[in-house]
Amino acid sequence: MVAALYGFLGWIIWLLWRDLKSQQNAPVIQPETPLSFVIDIGETKRVQQFSSAEIIIGRDPSCDCAIDSNTVSKHHARLSFDRGQWWVEDLGSTNGTLLNEQPLSVPTVLALGDQLRCGEATLTIEKPAEPPGN
Repeated sequence: MVAALYGFLGWIIWLLWRDLKSQQNAPVIQPETPLSFVIDIGETKRVQQFSSAEIIIGRDPSCDCAIDSNTVSKHHARLSFDRGQWWVEDLGSTNGTLLNEQPLSVPTVLALGDQLRCGEATLTIEKPAEPPGN
């Protein structure tokens, strides 16, 4: 029984170490640059870029990133810049929010290339476009 307990604790520590290692290698989104993502809803794709420190994603037209889809809640998710990183959190949406196909249950740090799914909409975090003339 003791060996099983130590094995379980070892497995948990290994999983935590692996997760931290993968986050450490992920490209970081720089705070000086705005957040940009590609929104893909079925056949429709658009790129949106934001420079505010908080972005609300949802179906409500008053949201910073309004997505016209019945599968998206009125206020689905929040992206916020805090402690030098972009974070994402679900706002109690009906269909939930997925980050890289994993259910989002706690606020989580975003990295370039991450895919956020809100209902049928997929948002891919990308490097913002350079302003013309740079």
